[in-house]
Amino acid sequence: MSEIELNTDSGETVTVQYSYDPGEPDQWYDSNGDPGTPGYGPTVEVHRVWYNAKDRLGNPVSVDVQDLLEEDFEEPILEYHEQ
Repeated sequence: MSEIELNTDSGETVTVQYSYDPGEPDQWYDSNGDPGTPGYGPTVEVHRVWYNAKDRLGNPVSVDVQDLLEEDFEEPILEYHEQ
């Protein structure tokens, strides 16, 4: 599992935990000459989105806010891996 820090639409910084699959290129023919297989593009699966905040006493806490946000974090992660 990998992590990346991203900014939300509201400007808050969150840490996204995710899995990345680079995909598979098309294979026109197998090594024995049989027809190959179609490839597939890269994919990202987001596991958690953490926001670091402070509780009422000022102690640092990490909160999983994945279910509270309606943002697409997959696109910036895919762009990061294309670099």
